[in-house]
Amino acid sequence: MTLTFQAKIAMRSVFEKTVTALKRGVPSLLRAAKVLGHCKSRKNTAVNARERGFTMTELMTAVGIVAILTAVAAPSLMSVIAVQRVKTAAFDLYSAASYARSEAIKRSAVVTIMPRDGAFSNGYDLVVGGNVLRSQAGSPGVSISAPTGLVLAFDDSGRLTTPARYQLELTSVQVIATPKRCVNISTTGRPTLHVDNNHDGNCING
Repeated sequence: MTLTFQAKIAMRSVFEKTVTALKRGVPSLLRAAKVLGHCKSRKNTAVNARERGFTMTELMTAVGIVAILTAVAAPSLMSVIAVQRVKTAAFDLYSAASYARSEAIKRSAVVTIMPRDGAFSNGYDLVVGGNVLRSQAGSPGVSISAPTGLVLAFDDSGRLTTPARYQLELTSVQVIATPKRCVNISTTGRPTLHVDNNHDGNCING
């Protein structure tokens, strides 16, 4: 057998193996191409959906749901805000009374808590000898009532300059059902906080 004939046989064997391998690999390649095409189609669909955004129906539905939730939650939210405002204003008055009493004892002088324009709701100033020690702005949405004709002042021993106790009553202007809070100052000058939880108008009995 000549060398040329052997080379032809070897080349034919290689060719047959190559054809067989191609026949076996074509289906796999086709399946892979199909999967890639499907993924590309889904990707294009997702991109188109993102680019499209919301439809008018979807937008109106979302707005309607938000409106309903707001209508349901608004009264509760207003009540919470009203309670917090009254609570904060009461604590500010309590803090101011405690500070005024302390300064009166330390300075051996009379310290007066003076309401602005005749009403604590407008704010108040702590004054000693014509000098303002501290100022507090008014509390929006809060009504503060005080005894008529009585001055809220502490002498050099920390006692009230008036013979009777002094009571400040705080109520909400926005939500009537908000519990009233009171700052009671005894004749000894010690302030205390009380809440009218039973809504009978008396802060002392709770």
